[in-house]
Amino acid sequence: MSQRLHHIAITNFKAFRQFELALEGRHLLVYGANGAGKSSLYWALYTFLQSARKQEHEIAKYFNPDDPENLLNIHEQLQENSKTGQIQLTVQEPQGKTTWRISRAAHGTFNESIILKADLASDFITYRFFFGFSHFRNSQRFDLWPLFEKEILPFCVSIGGGGQTPQEMWQQIRDGEPNPTGNRGMGGTAAYERFHQKTNAFASVLQGIVQSISDEAQRFYDKHFSTGDSAKVMLKLAVTTPPSATGSNQNNFSFTQPVLEFGVQLGGVTVTKPQSFLNEAKLTQLALSVRFAASLVNLHDSDLKLLVLDDLLVSLDMSNRMQVVDILLSDTFAGYQKIILTHELGFFREFRRRIGSSHADWRVLRLQ
Repeated sequence: MSQRLHHIAITNFKAFRQFELALEGRHLLVYGANGAGKSSLYWALYTFLQSARKQEHEIAKYFNPDDPENLLNIHEQLQENSKTGQIQLTVQEPQGKTTWRISRAAHGTFNESIILKADLASDFITYRFFFGFSHFRNSQRFDLWPLFEKEILPFCVSIGGGGQTPQEMWQQIRDGEPNPTGNRGMGGTAAYERFHQKTNAFASVLQGIVQSISDEAQRFYDKHFSTGDSAKVMLKLAVTTPPSATGSNQNNFSFTQPVLEFGVQLGGVTVTKPQSFLNEAKLTQLALSVRFAASLVNLHDSDLKLLVLDDLLVSLDMSNRMQVVDILLSDTFAGYQKIILTHELGFFREFRRRIGSSHADWRVLRLQ
């Protein structure tokens, strides 16, 4: 990596009234009790990278006290002369340091190549993926699409659709409005045809993404989690119902949401309800395999890549957690600048001990 995150400054944003951190290119391990600000740091970095491909008004709303979607710190806003909300990052490059800022009035990241590439190459993973993965009711179909849409699709790289990311392709069809301007006659027919084409294009891209993730997830599981299994574990992620659109007018139009199912075989025997048959630790191992596989198959070329993890191991016991720590510290994720956030003090201490002699490459922080 020839570019590294050097300095973070956050003002009047979520939990932070004023926060500064000198990383100087190091990885970051953060402990903070609930409410201390670790998730705010996660969202500040996520918002910052996403800002490179968003319009000014889409970013300004987060810093506008009059906008209901603002993310300003409620305590700072009560001050008579509250500070202007902003996020500022400094990146170390071979030729020097560059600083970018986003706020209500500043959108310095827009279309900046470094930030655009970093946004596609970086990955943000929270405990929500693993919680959602293992909390299907016994009677539920194991449909991961709602989880995939929120937690994986936004990080998939551009592989088709005229240079669009899969997320952008999906956003154009998600609401199922093929003719929003109400064109009639040939204009209306053409609008529906374009919508059908967009839907089919996304369905094709989605199938390829999911197949790649499924294949990589099996390899990842076999390499890192299969030792000690009493029977061969085979996992499969598949689009069993692709997104589709039918009809050529308002009266006969129909849009079908995708269904993305997850299946498991143990010793060649299909487990029809993995959420009921497997324990939480094993389900979390499978979920980790799927989620990390999504990172590995969606790698994008960038000199700056962040891997930001927020309490992702809460479902694992300590021995399994440290196994995952070893994976994170291995060559598998060597290309990332890693930011690990946790609210569990025991895990924080074990992780700090594990990095040991590599401690010089890490910044360790306790949020109060």
